[in-house]
Amino acid sequence: MHILHPQSMMNTSLIMTTPKMARLKQAKEEAEKEIAEYRAQMEQEFQRKLTESSGDSGANVKRLEQETDDKIHHLKTEASRISNDVVDMLLKHVTTVKN
Repeated sequence: MHILHPQSMMNTSLIMTTPKMARLKQAKEEAEKEIAEYRAQMEQEFQRKLTESSGDSGANVKRLEQETDDKIHHLKTEASRISNDVVDMLLKHVTTVKN
């Protein structure tokens, strides 16, 4: 025969599930499920945005490279066009005597 002490009987009563406790447990499980679904949705949206921005980044890099090449070409063209004028100005400046 096993005799229960009042202290151990209190602990046993806490383990028993009441309808209110069952509903709280169910609500907790539902909330955890909703949280997991929300996290999965946010992760999916983040991955989609990451993929989109990565694609845009590649396009931006190509566009910037093209713009840079165009500007370099323009500067070289302008430099060769005015180089004779610059040389003439420098020679005139260097050879001019000032008092």
